[in-house]
Amino acid sequence: MTKLFSLLFPLFFSLFSYAQEIIPNSEYCQIQLINTEQARSASPQVENLVKEKGALLSIPAGKSRLRLSCRLDEQAVFTFGKDEIMDVSWEAQQVKLIPLAASSPSFLLPTGTFSVDFMFLTHHNFKQHFVWKPVAAFLDYSLFNNIIMGVFYGLCLTLILYVYFMGQVVGDTRFQFYSLYVFCAATFFLLQEGQLNIFLPQQNFLLSHQFYLLFAGLTVFTATVFIVRLTELQSAWPKLTRYGLELGASGVLLMSVLMLFLDHNNLSGLIGNTMARMTLLLMLGILILVSIQAYRNVQGAKLVFLSLALMVVAMIFRIVLNDVNPFLQRYALIIAFAFEAFILAIAVSARIKNIKADKMLAESQANTDELCNVLNRRGWNKKTNEVLSEQKTNVGFICLLYIDLNDFKQINDKWGHDAGDKVLKVVADIIRHQLHSIDSIGRIGGDEFVTLSIFHQRSEAENLAIRVRERLQAVNLYIDKQTKIEVSASVGHVIYDEPPKDVDHMLSQADESMYRIKRSNKQVQNQQKNYANS
Repeated sequence: MTKLFSLLFPLFFSLFSYAQEIIPNSEYCQIQLINTEQARSASPQVENLVKEKGALLSIPAGKSRLRLSCRLDEQAVFTFGKDEIMDVSWEAQQVKLIPLAASSPSFLLPTGTFSVDFMFLTHHNFKQHFVWKPVAAFLDYSLFNNIIMGVFYGLCLTLILYVYFMGQVVGDTRFQFYSLYVFCAATFFLLQEGQLNIFLPQQNFLLSHQFYLLFAGLTVFTATVFIVRLTELQSAWPKLTRYGLELGASGVLLMSVLMLFLDHNNLSGLIGNTMARMTLLLMLGILILVSIQAYRNVQGAKLVFLSLALMVVAMIFRIVLNDVNPFLQRYALIIAFAFEAFILAIAVSARIKNIKADKMLAESQANTDELCNVLNRRGWNKKTNEVLSEQKTNVGFICLLYIDLNDFKQINDKWGHDAGDKVLKVVADIIRHQLHSIDSIGRIGGDEFVTLSIFHQRSEAENLAIRVRERLQAVNLYIDKQTKIEVSASVGHVIYDEPPKDVDHMLSQADESMYRIKRSNKQVQNQQKNYANS
């Protein structure tokens, strides 16, 4: 008995496997093109739809009637993209077809054997992807797709706000164009993917193919303007940029606006095809010019070239190789744009960083005395006002030194202005070395220097004034090995235990202190001369 079972079991298993192979699945769906606007098809195209995989069917321009024939044991969902379709309607006499609230046209199919006719209106020839899925698989796919696209829209919104406000901060209009470009592109993909269908199913104009094409034109135009300015194409090729790139982008935008007012006809189909081809040629032209800028090491051009290369590849899959892979035909542009937005955000951030650095450098140069590498009057006043504001809430003593070189005009007259400049540089270095790193030093006149320091004790401030006065009492400077210049300075100072009312008041008091010291020094010198003569 055991031997008999061991012989019969492989036989029954083989027969069962063979039966599985020769007996087809009882469920099926097929789609066929019945007739077109030109004529009824003598031998209609027929494509069998494999569950969850679907098939491509060539749809001609104009009005077309397609028939979906199915036999289903369980309810399923029939769906297709609406990117290239201007209008769609259906006739279901045998059964009730239930449209679903989804991002793309989707219909709940009943059980049993039935046929449904769909009427399409399109601008041009294209290949449409059709698919039917079990309800559970459709819901899983829709949920996953909407979550992914929601994250994508969120990232776009973040980029829009970040770059816009950063552009406002640095005062560069190029970044407003980038924000506008991302907004137009995100809206274009929102209309393409159809998330608005879920929330605004009755808004026919907002969900129309014409409105979708309008944002396609806006995306091309804003992207061209932004990239031209970011990579400085208008400086390298002004005429080519103006009459080639910008005029071409304006033409694409104009065609997208015209499509709003055209019904389906041969003209609208021609404009739609021309718009797509012009967009691809425009991107190829920009790609070539940006590659030259990248070779020239123009800032940001290499990143822009990489992002444009991705977009051009995606456009080729969408326009030229649209029948190679349905997934790439639909999602290659979204994936490429996501990478492009990220890459361009890096380029924009680098440009913003450089603009900030340039702005800080320009501000520093505007506040700095180039000769002595100390603050000029404008910079010193600004720094002092900041210190005074901080000291209103802090405890300490404010010490201001006012330093004026004695007989500096005679040095210029006798030794020349080059020698005078060297004297100013050396004196500035001497003063700087007497201060702490956080103290401020400025040159507010030809031979006048000021310093501002904060101390915890009054004696520390007094010691600073004494130390600087002694150091500048007599300085011997050698212009060369044989030429020596004797330099001295009068140092006045004021000390405050509370912040004074303003900077000018401090300078006025310190200036008076300095002149008292200068008069006292001259009196001593005169007495010494009189004593020597006597």
